[in-house]
Amino acid sequence: MLHSTWPPDECLGMPMLDQLHYDLFVTIDTLASAHDHEFDNGFRALVRQMEQAFETEEQWMEEINFQSLKVHREQHARVLGALHNVHCRVMNGELGLGREVVRELLPQWFAFHISTMDATLARSMQTFAAQAARIPHPAAAGETLG
Repeated sequence: MLHSTWPPDECLGMPMLDQLHYDLFVTIDTLASAHDHEFDNGFRALVRQMEQAFETEEQWMEEINFQSLKVHREQHARVLGALHNVHCRVMNGELGLGREVVRELLPQWFAFHISTMDATLARSMQTFAAQAARIPHPAAAGETLG
């Protein structure tokens, strides 16, 4: 199934990162066409999913000692803060604002974030993985421990 907000050229070559992004785009797509009576709960679920995805990314960044962790984490926090603010307004009946965020603003921000910050993260993850693969494990080199 082709999703309208998923830009296929946004795959970064890191399957676990690409899957996080794809799952978010699917949720955004689904929410964009949700009925009014489902929108509030759907928006809440989207925010929770984004919180979890950002937390996962940030754990990966910590594991590889990513240089831009602080800036990347700040971007996540700003977006989540804005989404929490919009969710409060959605809960007060401002569905039009929520729909604009879901249909226009969030996909635009997300595509930009993926092509800049997450692309840098993906390259760093790939470099880290390649370097880890080149470091021989003592047992693999025939060395004994102890």
